[in-house]
Amino acid sequence: MFPTVPPPPQRLLVFARLPEPGAERALRDLIASIGDSTPDLEIEFLWEPAPNANGALLRRAFAHHAVAMQTGNDRSDRLSMAFSERFFFHRTEKIIAIGVDDPTLPRELIDHAFALLESCEYVVGPAHNGGYYLIGCRAGAFDPEIFNIERGTSRVLHETLLRIRALERTVAMLPERPTATELT
Repeated sequence: MFPTVPPPPQRLLVFARLPEPGAERALRDLIASIGDSTPDLEIEFLWEPAPNANGALLRRAFAHHAVAMQTGNDRSDRLSMAFSERFFFHRTEKIIAIGVDDPTLPRELIDHAFALLESCEYVVGPAHNGGYYLIGCRAGAFDPEIFNIERGTSRVLHETLLRIRALERTVAMLPERPTATELT
């Protein structure tokens, strides 16, 4: 009989698309920058559905990390579904989501964001374009309405913060970073 191993209490969700041939470098740089899973932190790549996806391609793109397909109709729905599934089915205690637009995002910043979730309910990393490059929360504070906003505008961060505050939740802000597009 095999012993049951509890899931890690923290999960980093990396929202990504399968890279086009020749465009793998940014993804490889991000994978190197964020490092590996640990007993306390599972790193999971959530890939956007693609007709050419198969096991070999996913393994080549995302190395040895856990992978799952994104579900939902749009970015808001995909974020909400990913958080709720991991909180309720995996019993994750803290989740942080990032995209792949910042291949130099350091693991130290991600670890700092998880540490901030010890004393606040949400953590957000603002991007220069009015969106965010990172968002995270504790299980007890999760509300899918946080993600139910119009995406692709310069007001994404502002609207997200308004929703967090309307729910009377605490939020910590990370340093602003440049990013090409808002969290995928």
